[in-house]
Amino acid sequence: MRVLHINTEKGLRGGERQLLLLARGLKERGHSQQVVCLEDEALYHRLAHEDIPAAGIRRTPLLGVHAPWLRHKLRRLAEAFGAGIVHVHTANAHTLATGAFLGRLPIVVTRRVDFELKQNPATQRKYTAPGQHFIAISNAVQEVLVRGGVPPGRITIVHSGINLDRPTGGDRSKLRKRWLAGREGPLIGFVGALVDHKAPWVLAEAAPLIAEELPGVRIVFLGDGESRHQIEELQHHNHELTLLAGWRDDIADCLAALDLFVMPSKEEGLCTAIAEAMAAGVPCVASRAGGIPDLVMDGETGVLVPPLDREALAKAIVDLWLDAHRRQRLTRAAEQHVHEHFTAESMIEGTLAVYRAAREEWRAAKKVATQH
Repeated sequence: MRVLHINTEKGLRGGERQLLLLARGLKERGHSQQVVCLEDEALYHRLAHEDIPAAGIRRTPLLGVHAPWLRHKLRRLAEAFGAGIVHVHTANAHTLATGAFLGRLPIVVTRRVDFELKQNPATQRKYTAPGQHFIAISNAVQEVLVRGGVPPGRITIVHSGINLDRPTGGDRSKLRKRWLAGREGPLIGFVGALVDHKAPWVLAEAAPLIAEELPGVRIVFLGDGESRHQIEELQHHNHELTLLAGWRDDIADCLAALDLFVMPSKEEGLCTAIAEAMAAGVPCVASRAGGIPDLVMDGETGVLVPPLDREALAKAIVDLWLDAHRRQRLTRAAEQHVHEHFTAESMIEGTLAVYRAAREEWRAAKKVATQH
């Protein structure tokens, strides 16, 4: 199979990491691929380091993804590569692909966010045009697509996956003493971009409520983003209950240091950071938002609370910490759940199945067209 991937995001966040996992898996299985992404960005350099073919494009201030020259460039790349299928990984990449390849090649669209589709003619055309198949990374994303007008038969759920080696086997003592800073614990952690839809400030707001019941607690935020300043403002009132540790690559050591993992998102496609915490054996408390319930089944693999409810979040954290037997039961079930449903291998195989289905549908449609 010859796959042309398109990704238009800056940085190396969850979607880009999933693309890297997929590209590695396709390479190992002998499939040819080329990734079109922003030149001189982290994804472009990582692909080069792993010897996965990549073609760099630049952001255009005029017309952006609607620029005709950019569509022509994509068509030339696809033709030179001999692409048999186009897989787009971002909303802008989807716009590019529909302009360049609709009616020319089958298109697979991975939708990673649970934001509602815009109800305008351009968006409706983009999502309902024939010749496309959609990968939803969670049940919530699938529901958004259906509400937006995408025929259910064109949607397949393929959960994002994790490399099980990445979050496990860490050194519990390496960071724990430094982060607790003389406190007795527990050590609670958030891992992810400090951005609006993940609502990390809700955990910071809950910190004093948690400390009333757990005086030795400390909360560490691993990540960075535009919501960092909200947490910094709250730190002035939280008496050093919280710590901003920034981005770190030693995720196994970070997770090993934690006693509880918390994700207070108000919107979320799925959240592989939760899957990594589960795989590492860290009990999880999260909000009932977007695709999170696919991972955190309340009372079975973790604890769910309403989004943006600091009191409910604090109570769930305290209650879980005070019940060691419950933590152990949830943790064991969570590890099994991740191993069964959220591995890189299952994501790669699920994606390949969508490629095959999309290609067969494309061939059948072309055959019908030629007969008429």
